[in-house]
Amino acid sequence: MLNKQKNRATYILLAGLILYGSMPALAQVKKGITITGKVQFQNPEIFKKYNMVWLYKGIGKDRRIVDSVSVNTDGSFSLSVKPSVSGLYSMDILKWQTASFWSDNDVYITSRGYDTARTKTKNSGFVEVISKSPRTQLINTALYQKYIADQEMELLNTEILAARNYMKKDTSWFTYLRTNGLIRQKADFEALRLKQLIKANPNNPAVVYLLSMLSTDKEPEFFSAELLKLMNLYPQLEEAKQLKREFLAQNAIKNALKKGSVIPHIAYNDPSGKAVDINSFKGKYVLIDFWASWCGPCRKAIPEIKELYSKYKENGLEVLSVSVDTDNAAWRKAMSEENMPWPQVLSPDKNKTMASFMIVGIPTLYLIDREGKIVEKYTGFSAKLKTQLEEAFKQKI
Repeated sequence: MLNKQKNRATYILLAGLILYGSMPALAQVKKGITITGKVQFQNPEIFKKYNMVWLYKGIGKDRRIVDSVSVNTDGSFSLSVKPSVSGLYSMDILKWQTASFWSDNDVYITSRGYDTARTKTKNSGFVEVISKSPRTQLINTALYQKYIADQEMELLNTEILAARNYMKKDTSWFTYLRTNGLIRQKADFEALRLKQLIKANPNNPAVVYLLSMLSTDKEPEFFSAELLKLMNLYPQLEEAKQLKREFLAQNAIKNALKKGSVIPHIAYNDPSGKAVDINSFKGKYVLIDFWASWCGPCRKAIPEIKELYSKYKENGLEVLSVSVDTDNAAWRKAMSEENMPWPQVLSPDKNKTMASFMIVGIPTLYLIDREGKIVEKYTGFSAKLKTQLEEAFKQKI
């Protein structure tokens, strides 16, 4: 009798495991969810058309808008969504702040909205998302950690500024802050906290959002391993598939932009509408300068580039300025003011150009050798560029 009971219990356990394994990992959303919230400060009259919230589904470049609604005069808003399967949603609030959550339960969002500070910053401050969903709670925890890290960075920057101002009396304080790499160490600690949060929640599909927050440049092995675990656990999780596609695309770009690789093809129009092809510079060293009219550091770097151009032009140096301006008139005005004596072209698609050349800030410069291969990439004008050009032309390579 006892053996029969054991066998029956084993059968029930196995049946339960089989049934559990056959169930979809992501629950169906039958009734949909309601998204409500309150914005503390709305845009002033000049920007009142942006007193709205926009709802997006998905992650990264594949996310798409699914709904929008105006914010009421009291700052409240409400909308509903009925996804067939729960997943990641995000909200753009008045073009100032964002919120992210999982669509498996109702959410209530409280945000500052318009930045009333004298120095205004988008996506600063913490947007709280209240929900019974453990998935949304995990996302909210990760974002709160990021908010605290941003606050810490403000304190560190304030200390660095104070130390710099104190240098006339004593340089030791500033020297310590600069030489001990506190900002770099802080970034490393932030990554460790995020990784621990990911490892502590292995069965939560919202980990996909946390992985999107991770720097794949610094943590490619960890990112790949955790994403693979998530995709094995939730093979139907569309956000994980989207993240994988972006990761592979980014890796392809990295490989294309490695030192010694041929520079990706550029054929953009100059001010007269004529295409300037990067291949037409074969046989010369080319300095490609990605800039914009509104970029102060870009324009400060132009005299330095002019000096290099004047010094090495006869030796075979060419410069190509690629503007990522979206305002054609502003681009032409800046060109006239700067009077750059080398070819100028305008990117037809700023976002695509910046993604294709992994540009996170401008000016970004690429030095290309006589065969069209990448010698070096510089984020901001660098003294290293002067040294490398001097060495290249000294050796006549």
